[in-house]
Amino acid sequence: MVIGLAKEDLSRVCQSTALIAQCARGQLSECIGEQIGIAGFNEIINISRNCCPDRNNAKCSIRDEVIQKYQCFAADSLVTLADGKQKTIADLRSGDQLIAFNHNTQQLVTTALITMMDFQPHNFALFKHITTSTGRQLSLTSSHLLPTPNNGYLMAKNIESGMNIYVVNEEGALIEDRVSNVTDVVKQGYMAPLTQEGTLIVNHVAASCYATIDSHDVAHAVLAPMRWWYNLFGAGSKRDETRSVGVHWFPKALLDLTLSVFPSIVHHS
Repeated sequence: MVIGLAKEDLSRVCQSTALIAQCARGQLSECIGEQIGIAGFNEIINISRNCCPDRNNAKCSIRDEVIQKYQCFAADSLVTLADGKQKTIADLRSGDQLIAFNHNTQQLVTTALITMMDFQPHNFALFKHITTSTGRQLSLTSSHLLPTPNNGYLMAKNIESGMNIYVVNEEGALIEDRVSNVTDVVKQGYMAPLTQEGTLIVNHVAASCYATIDSHDVAHAVLAPMRWWYNLFGAGSKRDETRSVGVHWFPKALLDLTLSVFPSIVHHS
């Protein structure tokens, strides 16, 4: 590893990373999280061998072609509930009452969770990790939308240091906060919750539920039939879809229709 770093030999660094992970994996016997740890090290080995130094290798699980399909929040994100408490995004259930952002009034409101548009607790993805001057941190895929005071809704890939976004402070009030850093990170698990309002508060940051379509209002209108359906028949009337792994059939069908009719409004990561 040291030789590879000294010679700027990425291939050697990648090979060393895989060997280190393989070695560490063998030391997990009798550990409480043995199976979880082994799975994690296996993924590190696979990424090291197949994605490094060429992330667009056909065998790489985080190549651009695959990442463009991911339009979600990282699975370790926390969502603020209507009572002020927080809940891991992976533990949300249809009907949960959440705090959301109303972009017309620029105020916090209460909204209901409809379902998960995408629920992938095991797959890895590449995220934009945004940090603010007050220490708020949020990981979301690059084409996910965030409301900003000066530029409307922007995709995460267009958020830069020095810009302002909306966050919730310690007193529970919505304030503007300056972005201090934006980096790329790889994390395991991603989810895309859909609320009636079309927004929610994630890690104390106001965010849209939508991605790919470069307009919050258009995306909200496109998914109106889904909100109507759940208003009429109730969220999870037959089964709780929030835990169904994969992409929900409704937004997938609507996205396919949008791609065929209005391809110019769909942006890739």
